Amino acid sequence: MPTTAQMLAEYPLFLLEVLAELRSADVDGVRTREEAIEQLAPQLTEPTNVQMAYQDVVDDRPDAEEAVRLLLREHGELAEAQFSRQFGAIRHMGPAKLEREAPWLNPESIAELLYYYGLIGRGYKGAGEKAHTIIYLPSDITPWLPHPQSEAAASGLPLTPVAPPPVARQLLADDSFLNDAGTLLGFVRAERLRLTPQGPHPEDIDRLVQRFILPFRSDEPDLVVRLALLLHLANRMGWLRRDGDVVRLTGNRVSAFLEQPRPEQWRALFEAWRDSPEWNDLCRTPALECADTGSWKNDPLQTRRALLRLIGQLAPGYWYTQDDLIRAIRTVEPDFQRPTGNYDTWYIRNNSTNEFLKGFEQWDGVEGVLIRFLLRGPLYWLNVIDLAEPAAGDNLLLSLGRWGARWLGHDTPPPDAPPLHRITVAEDFTVTVPHTAPLAERFRVERFAEWQRSYPDYVYRITQRSLRRAVEGGITVAQIRQFLTGQGRQAPPRVLAALERFAVDDGEQAANKQ
Repeated sequence: MPTTAQMLAEYPLFLLEVLAELRSADVDGVRTREEAIEQLAPQLTEPTNVQMAYQDVVDDRPDAEEAVRLLLREHGELAEAQFSRQFGAIRHMGPAKLEREAPWLNPESIAELLYYYGLIGRGYKGAGEKAHTIIYLPSDITPWLPHPQSEAAASGLPLTPVAPPPVARQLLADDSFLNDAGTLLGFVRAERLRLTPQGPHPEDIDRLVQRFILPFRSDEPDLVVRLALLLHLANRMGWLRRDGDVVRLTGNRVSAFLEQPRPEQWRALFEAWRDSPEWNDLCRTPALECADTGSWKNDPLQTRRALLRLIGQLAPGYWYTQDDLIRAIRTVEPDFQRPTGNYDTWYIRNNSTNEFLKGFEQWDGVEGVLIRFLLRGPLYWLNVIDLAEPAAGDNLLLSLGRWGARWLGHDTPPPDAPPLHRITVAEDFTVTVPHTAPLAERFRVERFAEWQRSYPDYVYRITQRSLRRAVEGGITVAQIRQFLTGQGRQAPPRVLAALERFAVDDGEQAANKQ
């Protein structure tokens, strides 16, 4: 079946704008149909957007539910003649008539309602006497529609999905953790990360976290754990090595990671966390303290794998409440981290009350708190789940994201890659690197320019000091110039001339030293 982008190729530009308005999507600033399709298609295939559009249509015309069910039973497509007999036709109109009559305002059939909401398309199949038109569901939205089999049990856990939250309340997982991993690599390469007997030097850590997309202070517990996890994964993946009292990069492993496609980079980070026996999620949970008392010991690897198996039973794209998920886990597998069922010999303390939490009656205070932290912490940071704020209270909503679904065994389509925006060089010697730029590109910029800020884009400045550092690190001015003018980038003549002057001056200084 065609994808949403292929379906939209048949739409005139103004109809794409209409569809964007109906689906609460953004196409501001586009000038051509191609630009509109590139910007619109990823938004229309987001699971929540699909489900909200479907619910809007069904609320308006309940029979639309049966129309979608029929197409799903027929593997996503049906001859238009058959579909139209039951659900009406889609009137053929040219662009002028479409603009004049605006049929999306008063669709005459269920078919038209689904069509103008972008949930079905019209195409052609066969040749010669067998040629006929079909009605189809775009292939990249079918996983997010309510399949008949999923209505009976939308999840392997005993919990019921809730209505998709409004877009304004959604906290979709983004690339910030991965980008911060790139920031860490660039920082260690360009600056120094000193070591003390207690770990990295606090002053260096303070300078590092200011470069993160969301800089934080040392009194923000969740984000401190986020930093600790990032450093742990960097070490586990072999990026860092100790050289006396400073940290340096392991060049071959870092290069191999940076050159991977972004989806593979995400998967590598997720798997490093998933398979780490040293990272103890329970003892890193901010509200809890693992007391070094007695001979007890938990198995963080076994716990993590058990929870990922349970979370993998969620139906991709559906939304659930945090409290419902925790209740379901307590019902079906309460001993997910204590296979022997021993709740009396673990010394876990509540950080607020200093109370030791023993006995199964403290399950919510230990296991429940751990699950809550994993949901808002590592599972969210590593792109496994999406979150949404509740309408009231603190009962977060969550959804198994596209990457998380694939990593946990679901056969779902991967997310569309965000459009890449070019690195730009300005007259004032600043280099702007969008968050969507490949990590390898930003790492190269870090080698010859000084960091200025990280939001809304990364901004660096080429200075005499940064050029000197680059040359001392084995990078030539010719290589910097080639980077700034490569891949269609336009470097201002003023910047290129300054590079040439620096090269001449540097050469003269080197000759004088000889």
